[in-house]
Amino acid sequence: MGQTFIRSVLAQDEAVTVSTTVTYDLPVNPLSHILYTIRATNNTVTISNYTVLTALLASISQIEILHKGMAVISASLTDLALLASVIAGKGPGQFNLVRTDNDVRGVTVPIYLGRGGFNPLECFPAVRRGELQMRITYAAAQTGIDTLTAQIETIELPEANPIQFLKYTTISKTPSATGDHDLDLPIGNEIIGVQLYGTTVPTGASYNASIGKLRLLVDNIDLYYASTNWESLHNEIYNLTDWRYYPHVHYYDPTGAAAASTLQQEEDDSLIDNYALLDFDPWGNDGYLLNTDGRSRVNLRITADVADAIRAIPIELIRLAAPAM
Repeated sequence: MGQTFIRSVLAQDEAVTVSTTVTYDLPVNPLSHILYTIRATNNTVTISNYTVLTALLASISQIEILHKGMAVISASLTDLALLASVIAGKGPGQFNLVRTDNDVRGVTVPIYLGRGGFNPLECFPAVRRGELQMRITYAAAQTGIDTLTAQIETIELPEANPIQFLKYTTISKTPSATGDHDLDLPIGNEIIGVQLYGTTVPTGASYNASIGKLRLLVDNIDLYYASTNWESLHNEIYNLTDWRYYPHVHYYDPTGAAAASTLQQEEDDSLIDNYALLDFDPWGNDGYLLNTDGRSRVNLRITADVADAIRAIPIELIRLAAPAM
């Protein structure tokens, strides 16, 4: 008999209280990934309040996977939705994507401990009860949705003996001025990629961006990304992800019969517009991983056209000393 997996429900239709934090104990078997689903009803009497994904994802400000209190994963649900596409090419899925007031909606975001899931060699190893936890911080009430409930499912690999797993936690920074500034990356492990977020991106009549361009320095020497621009970094992400919600808007005449329906997809923010990726595994075979072991400093030198908030999420590959038993 080959490998098996166990898919089970950790939280069933739990009511969400905004601006609160909840914690769950995760299973003890090797853990492949978690499926987090947020459900809500539309609050769209005012049609301009409807969004395809923005409000649903923004309702969770942070999800953390903690091992003995230390973060293995830490990011917003919006960032995790993009990361799922980056890591595994599998973006969030959604049911009943409609704008009708009081209709139910829901989106499921996979949270991976290994690339792609179901890999017995790349998942989180077995733990004792209570050592591995999931902590969720719910944001304030969001426009366009209400009556939120959550579902959580886990996928365990009971026969797995992993040799590695993924770690990704958020680094946030707001530079004090435009121009060059440094953002330090963690050292000690191999890095598969770095997901980047910038508050300001080219729009309207301006090319200005929070991350106008950047370079990667390893012990003060240019490596991999000697110089690259936001535009090319961002545009490449569409070749690397399975992002299926790039929005468009249907215009209609509010005085005519078309006012009865906007058909589908109105969105106030395309989400992915603010993201880019530094990819250190373009072939998916570990051939180009950024190895930071033994380095004194690994940092991004970012040229900011606008001094506002940025985020970086390094995706680290954590090698285990020996297969977990």
